[in-house]
Amino acid sequence: MPVMQSPPGAETVIDGRRYLYFAGTGYLGLQGHEEVIRAACEATRRYGLASATTRAGFGNTPPVLDVERQAARLFGTDDSFYFVSGYVGNQVLVLVLNGSFDAVLVDEHSHYCVFEAARISGRPTVPFRHRDPEDLRARLRRELKPRERPLVLSDGVFAGLGDVAPLAEYRKVLGEYPGAILLIDDAHAIGVLGENGRGTFEHAGLWYADGARADKQPVAPVGPPAPQVNSELPGQGSAAAGPVLLVCGTLSKAIGGFGGIVPGSRRFIDRLKGSSRFYSGASAPPIPAAAATARALELVLSDPGIRRRLWENVRTLKSGLVRLGLPADDTPVPIACLQIGDAANMRRIQEELMRRGILIAYMPSYSGLGPEGALRLAVFATHTEAMIKQLLDELGRLL
Repeated sequence: MPVMQSPPGAETVIDGRRYLYFAGTGYLGLQGHEEVIRAACEATRRYGLASATTRAGFGNTPPVLDVERQAARLFGTDDSFYFVSGYVGNQVLVLVLNGSFDAVLVDEHSHYCVFEAARISGRPTVPFRHRDPEDLRARLRRELKPRERPLVLSDGVFAGLGDVAPLAEYRKVLGEYPGAILLIDDAHAIGVLGENGRGTFEHAGLWYADGARADKQPVAPVGPPAPQVNSELPGQGSAAAGPVLLVCGTLSKAIGGFGGIVPGSRRFIDRLKGSSRFYSGASAPPIPAAAATARALELVLSDPGIRRRLWENVRTLKSGLVRLGLPADDTPVPIACLQIGDAANMRRIQEELMRRGILIAYMPSYSGLGPEGALRLAVFATHTEAMIKQLLDELGRLL
């Protein structure tokens, strides 16, 4: 089993050898940032490793609360809920939604954690074709009884394939169903997509109720428009038209930290914390990890150029893949999924690249992949143009 012996970054040490690293999920390259590491060390000396109690007890340490403040700044919301793992974010929301929906529909290529949340809901679960609003519409009409309320679950960005859920189209379909809910796991989009890094809803123009982007001034001088995502839970008296829009995510990928996050209005977050066992029955996130995460969020907030550098690297990688005759989309998603021949051929390519000092991932199985698997390339903000060119040159020689 390979062992990582350095922070993940543009260059990463695996089993004692330094590679150009085009794998994993550290898209903004912050996991090894000196200020992030320093924050973890200082917090450890001051507060110890963990509070050894729940957040409803005495587990609200300053680093944990700082994560929630910085995350609320990133998302432009009143507050946020920080918990121990992004993997359980869908569960956090599905459990608080209990009684607010009658059936669950899930994109067939969603992450395993999305399907786990669907199972614990106790409601009938129906998969629909990947990124297909018309199939979603057909299954809603076929599966729902009159006045039943659907909950639709999906990834925002699909980790293996690198494609983006069509949220505007889903919202339009769900507008036909009073009480409908659209819940998105945005693990691979937070910090990456949207002008402010708020993820797939911002990328789709749906973060604000009036569709305004965060960098535009409101018509009236009353401050920026309030987000319509995670603004209210069902039963909180929302008068907004259309489905309830919800999102959860992780801070361990692009952000470079640790743990799960749900941003939202103060009323939304108060209800979430008041009803969630992940607040009252689970340990708080480790203190050093929380301090590192808060500092990483500050870096993302203070330097939007990090995201622009990532987007430029994505364009460089994907345009290069197209020149090699390989498929690549034109989104800012820093993932390229390549299915080149059979499994043996893709293993050959991965192993030969490793011999040449370049590491990419071969995934024999993952959500949405066929029986032969796929090669997965991930690009970071910290890769240089020369590094990306070296990857493309060596890949071209092996095709």
